[in-house]
Amino acid sequence: MNEFSGVSIITGAVTETDSLRRTVEFILENCNHEDIAEIVIGYPDRATSECVAVINELEAQPRDVRVWGFKQTRPKIGFLIEAFDFAKGSHIITVDSDMALDLELIPQMIEGAKKEPDTIFSASRWMGGNKFEGYNKLKKLLNFSAQKFLAVLYQSKLTDFTIPFQIAPTQLLRSINFEETSFALFMELVLKPVRLGCKIKELPSDCRERTQGKSSNSFATIPLYLKTALHIRFMPKDKILK
Repeated sequence: MNEFSGVSIITGAVTETDSLRRTVEFILENCNHEDIAEIVIGYPDRATSECVAVINELEAQPRDVRVWGFKQTRPKIGFLIEAFDFAKGSHIITVDSDMALDLELIPQMIEGAKKEPDTIFSASRWMGGNKFEGYNKLKKLLNFSAQKFLAVLYQSKLTDFTIPFQIAPTQLLRSINFEETSFALFMELVLKPVRLGCKIKELPSDCRERTQGKSSNSFATIPLYLKTALHIRFMPKDKILK
């Protein structure tokens, strides 16, 4: 049984500047500071000097919530796995810094975790009448098809299995054997808890193309997504945990 005592909000940045600053500012302006243990920003060696300058600026500002960045040692999205190990909060929110999804969900996620601390609250781009603003039509079709395929493969009622925006108990995330450092790690964050029988509730989110920075995700990652989905579906449950 988990108890909520504060959330570590973890994001990453490579080229983001204004969107990163606005993400942090939104969190600080719209969340109860007593609920936030810290805001953590992972960044790689290839992060632009402008991006690093914004991280340093955010770190230096005096406030009652610690905002800090670290240079990751794992490649690509692997900064999340590193951050899971040293996060101070009882719960962790993973969120992109490109403002492509509804940041308004963060206060909702926190309130949900306070009431149901063992539940994962995950955003979904496919619940209800959600909007895709400026989104590539082919990417949208492929994403929709992937969600339907995964729902059948995993016999799950979830509508979004590939979204990197959720709140989960820290101890749960630390106990899972995450194997990917590519964008397929976002699938692991949902698919492995599904296999473990964790309770997951979805919250609807609109989706828009990023307005700043360039995504490293591409159509070339599709075979890796498929490989990861099949691997997790048929791996023994005891291998999912460390």
